[in-house]
Amino acid sequence: MGDAELLGELQDAEVVLRQAYAKVLGLVAEADARGVAERVGYPSLSELLRGVLCVSKKEARQRIAHAGVPVGVALEPEQLSVINRVLRELPPHVDQTERGHAVEVLAAAAQQLDASSLVPLGREIVNRLDPDGALPGEDELAHPRREFRYDTRRDGSVRFQGCLDAETGALLGAVLSPLAKPHDAHDTRTLPERQGDAFAELLETSTTPTEGGERPHIAVTIPLTTLQNGLGTAELAPSAIRRLACDAKVIPVVLGSNSEPLDIGRISYTVPPHLRRALIVRDKHCAFPGCRRRPSTCHAHHITHWANGGDTALTNLVLLCGMHHRLIHHSGWTVRITNGQPEFTPPSFVKRRD
Repeated sequence: MGDAELLGELQDAEVVLRQAYAKVLGLVAEADARGVAERVGYPSLSELLRGVLCVSKKEARQRIAHAGVPVGVALEPEQLSVINRVLRELPPHVDQTERGHAVEVLAAAAQQLDASSLVPLGREIVNRLDPDGALPGEDELAHPRREFRYDTRRDGSVRFQGCLDAETGALLGAVLSPLAKPHDAHDTRTLPERQGDAFAELLETSTTPTEGGERPHIAVTIPLTTLQNGLGTAELAPSAIRRLACDAKVIPVVLGSNSEPLDIGRISYTVPPHLRRALIVRDKHCAFPGCRRRPSTCHAHHITHWANGGDTALTNLVLLCGMHHRLIHHSGWTVRITNGQPEFTPPSFVKRRD
């Protein structure tokens, strides 16, 4: 295959890829119109796509948004995102005829321009159709947009991102700035490092709130064999554990051979705090496959309902967030405890991928 033929094959493959994506969007739109998600027990079309297609929440929402873009040609996802953003930025007084014309112009341009080159054209269209721009509404002023997302890595470090409205952003800068100044002329920390230290100082000096009626706590687990013979490994260094334990309650939780906490509960419908703590030690977060929602947002689900003779014990409990708790109750998903750990079985319409 020569260079020209190779590039021709590459372009043909891109056409096939875009056509396949257009077909996916058509099927998504049809599933939305039929209300399929509700009929098979999922709370939303987004969650249905995540379960059936094994895509991320972001990807599922993007496909739903792209399915609503009225284009007559096959485009790649980022181009569709630009067009969708233009449509969302247009104010209500722009009628459907003008909106349709805007889509036609952008779709035609997308045959020659990539997504980043479409952005200026989209901005120009918005400026022409809405030259005065939109004034902030009362709701926007009363409820400014603020987002904060974070996740914990395997080594315990935390990565986060988010955005703040202009007023809160200015407040954050004013608070961090004096704390982030160099200590002296020999301070070799970079600006991001100084700001990170300043942020940590803010957290350390703040008033720690309670969560679920208890002050925040950290559980350090250790297998029974390690406890008995003193040999084993841990993700936290002993010095770190000692530092954390300076002002903490120590809750011993002995693990069995399959790393499951021993049953310390008692038979009752309400899961007592000590049993919920053991459940958190075992599951760590929502136990549903792929979900990492924090324990503070999760429910203790009885696998065999208490009214049907199910015990309030670790062998009959699993930690589930609200959405997945409802999914277990109202769809074909099932869960059981195998070797001390929750095991989920999907409904028949979710294909297994080997």
